[in-house]
Amino acid sequence: METHPTVELAPEHTGLIIVDMQAEGCERHGATLKPVIKNIRALLDRFRQIGGKIVHIQSVRSKDHPEFTFFGKSYSLIEDSPAVEFVEELKPYPNEIIVKKYSHDCFYKTTMEEQLKALDLRPCRDHVVVTGIGSNNCVYHAVIGFHVRNYIIHVPEDCVHASRPDGQQFALSQFRSPAYDFNVHVTRSENIQLGASTARAAVNL
Repeated sequence: METHPTVELAPEHTGLIIVDMQAEGCERHGATLKPVIKNIRALLDRFRQIGGKIVHIQSVRSKDHPEFTFFGKSYSLIEDSPAVEFVEELKPYPNEIIVKKYSHDCFYKTTMEEQLKALDLRPCRDHVVVTGIGSNNCVYHAVIGFHVRNYIIHVPEDCVHASRPDGQQFALSQFRSPAYDFNVHVTRSENIQLGASTARAAVNL
């Protein structure tokens, strides 16, 4: 099993991103997702205890979305339906940010960049910890979105999940590749330490 160095993150310079932990998507992933939900919840509790910066991403669609009207997909993730409700263990608190997205990309035609500014999370300085589903689609797009915007990204492999093992392996191998690994770091949630008092977050790589 690969070992991971300890990552020390300062709360004022770190955001927790939770991707698409909703009823319909989680149901598709099945029972193997349960330990991942537990791990994300433990990390979320740690961020909440220190007053950390938290963003929940919610994937929704309208019935006139091109996925259905042009490309012929069956309806899914319809906005304001039970399908898009967050799973009970990971429901946002009233003061936590929710970014709605209408595709796999949490930056495309969303409020993500405005919310990052409001949280004072800046490129070339600050860190994000990306968790959720699915590793090889929506989580992947979130990681790449932060990557191209020059954030420092941490992906705890025990807090992301794909519906198939090969999807998980593909995503993690990409994040570890030279194309991304200068600002994308695969880790585990137990190796993330929060609450450092330094002015900037430090990563022991």
